[in-house]
Amino acid sequence: MKETPCGCPSMRPVDFSEQQAAKKVEADERPELQNWPIQLKLIGTGGEYLNDADILLAADCTAFSAVGFHRRFIKGKKVIIGCPKLDNAQSYFETLSEMFKLYSIKSVQVVRMEVPCCGGLAYITQQAIKQSGKDIPYSEVVIGIKGDIKSEGMAPLIPKLQTA
Repeated sequence: MKETPCGCPSMRPVDFSEQQAAKKVEADERPELQNWPIQLKLIGTGGEYLNDADILLAADCTAFSAVGFHRRFIKGKKVIIGCPKLDNAQSYFETLSEMFKLYSIKSVQVVRMEVPCCGGLAYITQQAIKQSGKDIPYSEVVIGIKGDIKSEGMAPLIPKLQTA
C-alpha cells in the first residue's frame, strides 16, 4: 500500500462504483460519489481510478448551493473538488496538467459558482488541458449564489495568454 501524506487512513484512494451499484435506494436519496479522496490537494496525481473516467471538477461551494447536486452532476463521474481562492492555484495547474497527461480522461466538467474567484478554476482547468497536449472535451456549469443555473454547456478552451 502506498504511503499516504501524514499517514492519514482517510486519504487512502477508494472507488465506490461497485458498492453503490448494488444498493437500491430512491434516486433522489442515493449518494452518487464513486471515489475518495475528492479534494484535489489530497488526490495529487495518484488517482488511477481517474483513468478512462469522466471527471467532475467542482468548486468547493457548489455542492452546498445547487439542489440535487449528486443526481445532477456527480452521477457517473469521478469527483475532484477545490477552491483556487483558498488554495495554491499554481499547484492546481501543475497537478491537473500532470493528471491529464498521465491518464486517459474522457471528459472534464467544471461546476463553479458565479463569483469571480471561481472563474479561476475554469481557467486553470482549461490551461491544464492545453498543457497536457490532449484533446479532452471540456464543459462548464455556472451556479448562482442562490443555487440557480446561470449557464451550462460545452465551452471552447480559452487561448493561452501571451506575455507582452
